[in-house]
Amino acid sequence: MNKPEEKKSYKNRIINLIIWAIVSWFLILLDQYTKYLAITHLKGKKPWIIWEGVFEFLYSENRGAAFGILQGKQIFFFLIGILVLAFAAYIMWHLPSWMDSHYCWLGFCVILITAGAAGNMVDRIIQGYVVDFLYFRLINFPIFNVADIYVTTATIALLLLMLFYYTEEDLEIFRLFPRAKPDKGGNTVRIRVEDGNGIRIDRYLSDCCPELSRSYLQKLLKNGSISVDGKIVKSNYKITEGESILLDVPEAVEPEILPEAIVLDILYEDEDIIMINKPKGMVVHPAAGHASGTLVNALLAHCKDLSGINGILRPGIVHRIDRDTTGVLVACKNDMAHNAIAEQLKVHSITRIYYAIVHGRIQEDGVIDAPIGRHPTDRKKMSINQKNGKSAVTHYHVLQHFDRFTYVECRLETGRTHQIRVHMASIGHPLLGDTVYGPAKCPYPKLQGQTLHAGVLGICHPRTGEYLEVQAPLPVYFVELLEKFSAK
Repeated sequence: MNKPEEKKSYKNRIINLIIWAIVSWFLILLDQYTKYLAITHLKGKKPWIIWEGVFEFLYSENRGAAFGILQGKQIFFFLIGILVLAFAAYIMWHLPSWMDSHYCWLGFCVILITAGAAGNMVDRIIQGYVVDFLYFRLINFPIFNVADIYVTTATIALLLLMLFYYTEEDLEIFRLFPRAKPDKGGNTVRIRVEDGNGIRIDRYLSDCCPELSRSYLQKLLKNGSISVDGKIVKSNYKITEGESILLDVPEAVEPEILPEAIVLDILYEDEDIIMINKPKGMVVHPAAGHASGTLVNALLAHCKDLSGINGILRPGIVHRIDRDTTGVLVACKNDMAHNAIAEQLKVHSITRIYYAIVHGRIQEDGVIDAPIGRHPTDRKKMSINQKNGKSAVTHYHVLQHFDRFTYVECRLETGRTHQIRVHMASIGHPLLGDTVYGPAKCPYPKLQGQTLHAGVLGICHPRTGEYLEVQAPLPVYFVELLEKFSAK
């Protein structure tokens, strides 16, 4: 927990104790006043009959516990009272916040028990006995007092709350000796809500933790792995400023990736790197919904060794292109090559030229310099993000005009996720077939995703340092589209 959260938690605990003390003291005074009235008006006198044969005020001095047991054991009752008050203080200290409507009922019960225990303890200290004056004659119930009403009411309410309202997880924070939880090998993430009052927690967390998908966060919420101020919440919970959100994110279990005999279109290969012309529809590495049939599965079957820097899910993968984007991609066979290519990517020294067909007629060449970041509402998309985006630059050059489309060449300075797709859409010329950033209905239904091809990739060879440029020919579907548009 960071310092602001610790300060807030300490402040809440102090407020809890102050409210506990003030309200308990008021209830104790009310109890003592009723006993004063009983001593003044009932002691040595006939009972006051409120309802004949049902209820009456009858003065009594009880030197034991309920039902007259343990008579004369004043020290025992004094120690029990001290323990009850200490445990009540412990509960109030650990109560997440008095303003939390989920736990305020527990707080009221603790206050009633405190006032009841303290009220009778005051009697035993001052007078050596407890003053009772309430008698339900109809059921011949033992005589008791206002303090006893506090305790009885709170006890019944607590039992009902624990049976029908609070969960085991809700009450775990009040255990004197918390149970040891099994080590899941995961990560605990604590987030303090700075803004966003009234926003659903799954949406808020997807903005705070872009590396976790909204569906995965909803799964964590369903499994009880996310709590707010100690309370397990659901996906529809709406956050409030100042709350503390705790995520228990289990360690990801990486599945075994198996080699698959998938034919690769190899453009270049040596002992350090392999450059492949990736077909349309092939995912680069295993991910949710794509456990097999990926480029990684094919590389594992083709190569003896691959770099391990990106883990077992992405061996050899130093950069990616989208599933429906075709073209050249480089993979590394060892960590030396991986580090060298990664550094070139970092400083933007790699040549990357893409070919695309876009909607509309672009009149002249241009440069798009606009930062790209996660979309503010749709976490699966990227967007122009001036506040939190990363620098992104795309140079585009018109190759051919058609009736409703333009064939362009895009040269990347940077390599952000969906960069060309986002940039071209931002100037009103989304890629043909891109239903994510372009028209929801593609004019050519048989197209599988965007018409985008990584045609040229140029790198400095990781071992020799010599410039190496590889070209990937346009896929058949792309060529056929160009011919079709040219004919029109």
